Amino acid sequence: MVTLKDIFKAVCEHMEEVTSFPAVDSDMEEPIIRPSFKIFMDTVKSGLFSSALRELKVYFNIYFYSSDRKHSKAELMDIENKIAFSFLEPFVIKENCVVYVDDLEFEKLPDGILNCGFNFEIATEFINESELDNMEELKINETIEDLYNEI
Repeated sequence: MVTLKDIFKAVCEHMEEVTSFPAVDSDMEEPIIRPSFKIFMDTVKSGLFSSALRELKVYFNIYFYSSDRKHSKAELMDIENKIAFSFLEPFVIKENCVVYVDDLEFEKLPDGILNCGFNFEIATEFINESELDNMEELKINETIEDLYNEI
């Protein structure tokens, strides 16, 4: 099972690995640490894909803050290339969960900021509550059997 937290963590680690710059807390407004990333994730869609799969569509907005606000053109182009090339390979979220990220959108903003947006969809297994109840009952029965066997 893949959670939203797993997805967010995988993207943060990927950005740090690809660029060698840290991802900072996206809730922090000031001061802006340069160079760094702020990563925002929104769940666009969540629902039932089939009887045992949950469908998720997530959207990412990543802001890269260059080292220098004024002279950032070369650095922004370098980071854009690194990000774009890094997603040409399948993106591994977790073992047995790989996605393809295409349609990366880049925008250079004032003050040496690069914005990168992308989204992807996954279908991940989930555990429904009725299965949890059955599993709990099974564990209780196993514990009772263990107690009887000890006697």
